[in-house]
Amino acid sequence: MSSSPSSKRTKLSPSLPFTPTLLSPSSIASLRSQVEASQPYKHAVIPQLFEHDFLEKARKELCESVSFTEKETDIYRISQTGDLTNLSGLPAAEQAQLGTLTELRDALYSSEFRSFLQKVTGCGPLSGIKTDMSCAEYGEGSYLLNHDDVIGTRRISFILYLWGGALELYPVVPSEGDRPNIPEPKPSVSIPPAFNQFTFFKVQPGHSFHSVEEVVIEGQHGPSSRGGIGSRLSLSGWFHKPVEGEEGYEQELKEEQVEGAKGKSSLQQLYKATLKEATAYEGHVEGVLLEGEVEVFPSDEDRRVLGEVLNPSYLVPKTIAFLQSSFAEQGHLALSSFLSKELSAQIETLLRQIDAGMNKGRKGAIVGGQVVNLIPRHEEGVGKGWALVGPPHLQRFLAWGAELEDDDDDELAVLLKKVKSTFESASFARLLATLTGVTLKAYTLDLRRFRPGLDYTLARGVEDGHILDVGLGLTPEPEVGRERELWEEGDVGGWEVWLDGGEGEEGDEATYGGGRKKKSAEEQGETGADGEEEEDGEEDGPLLSLEPSWNRLSIVLRDPGVLKFVKYVSAKAPGSRFDLSGEWDFEVAQDEDEEKDDD
Repeated sequence: MSSSPSSKRTKLSPSLPFTPTLLSPSSIASLRSQVEASQPYKHAVIPQLFEHDFLEKARKELCESVSFTEKETDIYRISQTGDLTNLSGLPAAEQAQLGTLTELRDALYSSEFRSFLQKVTGCGPLSGIKTDMSCAEYGEGSYLLNHDDVIGTRRISFILYLWGGALELYPVVPSEGDRPNIPEPKPSVSIPPAFNQFTFFKVQPGHSFHSVEEVVIEGQHGPSSRGGIGSRLSLSGWFHKPVEGEEGYEQELKEEQVEGAKGKSSLQQLYKATLKEATAYEGHVEGVLLEGEVEVFPSDEDRRVLGEVLNPSYLVPKTIAFLQSSFAEQGHLALSSFLSKELSAQIETLLRQIDAGMNKGRKGAIVGGQVVNLIPRHEEGVGKGWALVGPPHLQRFLAWGAELEDDDDDELAVLLKKVKSTFESASFARLLATLTGVTLKAYTLDLRRFRPGLDYTLARGVEDGHILDVGLGLTPEPEVGRERELWEEGDVGGWEVWLDGGEGEEGDEATYGGGRKKKSAEEQGETGADGEEEEDGEEDGPLLSLEPSWNRLSIVLRDPGVLKFVKYVSAKAPGSRFDLSGEWDFEVAQDEDEEKDDD
């Protein structure tokens, strides 16, 4: 063993439980080279951070003496401890049970280790006062979707693996001018985990996008396989910029003042730069208020256009008048059997065939003697008119609509084009305006596929104005009874959720879990073509939640500040969620405003 002065300097704190050579100059140089060569952004992996027996003791303390709370938002589903940096504030009896964990925390935030990270990453000063660490358990069905960790004063993100879970890193699409970077729809690097492995990276706005792949089967601690096999337990957290009184604080304060406004404007630009632009109507589309059975709507032309696709019952003036009244009272409609019976049956058969191809070899795989559904490849389903849509820190799904040279020979393409073009027609706009009593200005419309184990949208809303959310459920009915129950129970995701934006935390995520039951379409009142409607239930939680369905049209009036998202579809789901989803921008009719003033 070398006895050089530089080697001795790494052992000034013999109590630190790191692997013996971790803090040596040669280790620092090697890791610095790893950081510089890493892609898609600067990161590094230390295979063995702590002494093995020491970390095993810390893991045992976590599992036996620390409580975990289940948490679910639009972006993650995990069980998590409280802030482990506050262990010193616990009663003496509890502290005595967590001695090794306390020692681990102190080692990570020691001046020696912070100096080590600075030298490896070139990140600048790190706070020894502001600490931030917790433990997360990813059991079966748990995941963490795409994000960049940019919150407050975070400077370095880290993950210390106690077992399981793959970390995915995403490259970015280069930006132009002052437009923010956005991540590619799929990761370019997947880091297989191992016990005692320490992964870290600089928190960089517009660069440090990452996610944790869903865990599809519970596993014992130890090395896990790729593809979501093996549960994940990890200590994770952040090293922050210096706080007042620490070295480097004044310089950081100056830099934050310069960059603060820039960061805020970038977030606003992000949504505008990445989301689909609306298609404006030539002139605004107004509805017709039906009284009794006066046949003012639909016209003969509207009947011709809509009658080729829709259930004819929804073109009866008496039914339309009833639905007008229902929407005015409830602010939403759920219309079952919306497409014609023959067209509906044809499309359902063909969409079911698409999923059958994906599920072969993925669904019901045998792993470790257990039956599981594996996560498909990110490329699954791309082609034949389906394109991968991102960016993944906002959304990921397949969208149909690409023009195919031979689409006349593709039966599904012909039928989907027929339905989509009908929804884009002036006749459908008049029907929608008539049902809701608003004046339509513009719309966006996507025919979407959410693949299990991959796809979702994250919560977002509009600051000004109202939106009409219109969705046609096209998820084939599972042919096995238990699989139907999986969608209905909500545990496998795929639900579309409307949530009061005030329930999120710091605007970072939409919280709706914690055991509160979602209200199904039936509980919230689903209307059939005959105009019958069930009573609204009253439950705490989301404003509205709709499970994946077949041939049900939902129309929802969304107020400013209300968030909407499609919950991540778990690998455990029976298949893909399909829908035709649109947002209609509108003006409230003048007479409606006057009526409100009179009330």
